[in-house]
Amino acid sequence: MSKKPFVSVDALEAITKTYPTPFHLYNKAEIVRRAKLLQEAFSWNAGFKEYFAVKATPNPYIVRLLAELGCGCDCANATELTLAKACGVTGQNIMLSSNDTTVLDFARAHELGAIINLDAGGDMLTTLEEAVGSNMPQVMCARLNPGGVFESQNGIIGNPDDAKFGMTEEQLFQTFAYLKTKG
Repeated sequence: MSKKPFVSVDALEAITKTYPTPFHLYNKAEIVRRAKLLQEAFSWNAGFKEYFAVKATPNPYIVRLLAELGCGCDCANATELTLAKACGVTGQNIMLSSNDTTVLDFARAHELGAIINLDAGGDMLTTLEEAVGSNMPQVMCARLNPGGVFESQNGIIGNPDDAKFGMTEEQLFQTFAYLKTKG
């Protein structure tokens, strides 16, 4: 696979006459193509929705473009939740996934009707309750850290046991048992 720039040197020089550096330049056609490829790859799963990690590129234009393509927003904090809302993304098209979640983050997600994706039980549940009181969200999910050792050609995946994300299976069951007591 060879990588080729999507814009010529002449075009870049022309752009810098209007927009001084530094700037970010995105290939809209390629973003659209790849989003559609991902959706096609999971088309066998009715109801599949890709949630774009806003922290990866907190650019309103990109967020709006992906929302138009049917993607939701995966947000890590109240600022990203506010950006998603400002871009027209609403309700369960927003997910809060965070491993150091504040009361403000949980409160903002709850106010927007976002799906809350728990990364841990314990203190995280205490913070959630502080944010929402007895009005616990009806739809929630949790990240499972499966543990074990995985290998990949590029080594990007790493070992889940070393990751800061997700719960063990035991923690997951404890968390949902607790949530069940809250309705």
